[in-house]
Amino acid sequence: MRIFRPARGASTEIRRRIFCFPYAGAGAAIFRTWADLLPSDIELCVPVLPGRDARINEAPIARMAPLIQSIIGQIVPGLTLPYAIFGHSMGAFVAFDLAHEIARLGLREPSQLFMSAQRGPRLPYAETPIFDLPDDRFLAGVIARYDSIPKAVRAQPDFMKVLLRILRADFTLVEDYQYRASAGLTCPITVFGGVDDSRITTAELQAWSEETSGRFTLRRLPGGHFFIDSARAELVGLIRQEMGA
Repeated sequence: MRIFRPARGASTEIRRRIFCFPYAGAGAAIFRTWADLLPSDIELCVPVLPGRDARINEAPIARMAPLIQSIIGQIVPGLTLPYAIFGHSMGAFVAFDLAHEIARLGLREPSQLFMSAQRGPRLPYAETPIFDLPDDRFLAGVIARYDSIPKAVRAQPDFMKVLLRILRADFTLVEDYQYRASAGLTCPITVFGGVDDSRITTAELQAWSEETSGRFTLRRLPGGHFFIDSARAELVGLIRQEMGA
């Protein structure tokens, strides 16, 4: 587990936590700057997924059930305080299935779920899957859809070998996602979408409303699929607002 707290709040008592899950191919570092945008009494926690960060030597996991089992142990010790869960793109499905596993185990449930840039979990993947294509065609497909891998990174063969392994597993999780929830959630769900995101429609975002008997909120932010980076301050500000911070 990676823990991020602002320097100004090093001695502040922690009263709440937020667990965050990244988009495909990313690691804990994308949330590093969030700590400075959150109140100092909120601890920002990023569970480490197999195949990246401190677990880089482990094989990435391409199926949701074993992935959740591989991270639940990191989560449980942090459920002693009120907490929220945030997931962007691939991370939204991880966050959703994690919330259901927590409920199944009879543990303290989240006070809030934040789903970002992802279709509702009951909906099938709307595009042609690319996760099982040969490496060259798979990489071309990733670049064509998101153009999120800098050329300088693509020029490093050893790094790209590792990244492709992670991306293939992550794209499998998203494109071949299987809905496994047996009961609805009761916590509020807030869904974020990019105004200019060409991959996720408003209807797909709205579909998350089926997943809770609690309050549902849909918010749109400026930017495309990666508004988590381009509209970071506004996004974290809305999360603070929803958490009553």
